[in-house]
Amino acid sequence: MGAFSVISSLRVKTPQEAFFDIEDSVRLGADGFLLHVELLEERYRNIETISKIIDSAEKPFMILDYLTDEESEICASFLLDSVRAGAAAVDIPMHLYDNASMKSLENKAESFASALPSGVSMDQNAIERQKQLIAKIHEEGGEVLISAHVGKMLSCVQAEDLAKEMRARGADIAKIIVKAESADDVAEIYKTCCVLKTKLGIPFLYQTCGVYGKLVRPTAWMFGSRYVLCHNRYSEISNREKPLIEDVQRIKNELACGVSEHA
Repeated sequence: MGAFSVISSLRVKTPQEAFFDIEDSVRLGADGFLLHVELLEERYRNIETISKIIDSAEKPFMILDYLTDEESEICASFLLDSVRAGAAAVDIPMHLYDNASMKSLENKAESFASALPSGVSMDQNAIERQKQLIAKIHEEGGEVLISAHVGKMLSCVQAEDLAKEMRARGADIAKIIVKAESADDVAEIYKTCCVLKTKLGIPFLYQTCGVYGKLVRPTAWMFGSRYVLCHNRYSEISNREKPLIEDVQRIKNELACGVSEHA
């Protein structure tokens, strides 16, 4: 049995919705929170509001702000200010500071480059700027999750190399979302989780989007993926590939009972 943390993903438009979901998520057993700032109504996308949302919870908060490529500087500044406002961690996209990340993969020797993953920059200038931002966040006492929503399936070797590249940039947590197209791909994802658990040396979140996400997202923790992103409820802007907290807790409890009965 693996160890994992249940993270409530807050996809809300107003602070009031956030306050409700925080209280409800704690009741259901959430260990922490992830706030999608880009989904808040524009009038609430400010540090004062984010600080109030963070302060309303007694559990760790991660902030992400998936803005457009042209707004990299705004995003970086906001993430740094979020840590100063009390966020425990922030999510930095692996293509931050690079408006043409796909081009940066051309003629690269890294194994994952041949898969042409989305959201991954190998531009040296972007990498150095990411490292500088990460250093500043660390100086403020925050942690950094580097994320890549690659939109493709990666082999175990490609995923391991990509996660190690995240680690080399200073990531405290690596997050990779692939796209499984078959049951064989799902088996490769579970295998990859086992390899990363042994070789990566930092916590990671490795999952898939698409129809197979319904299987992988609530079960990848059994193979070493450290976090399960969940919802306490579904709304019109929820990511319905993410499981409900109560369902993840039920899976965990059922498996724990099965292990104890056969011990």
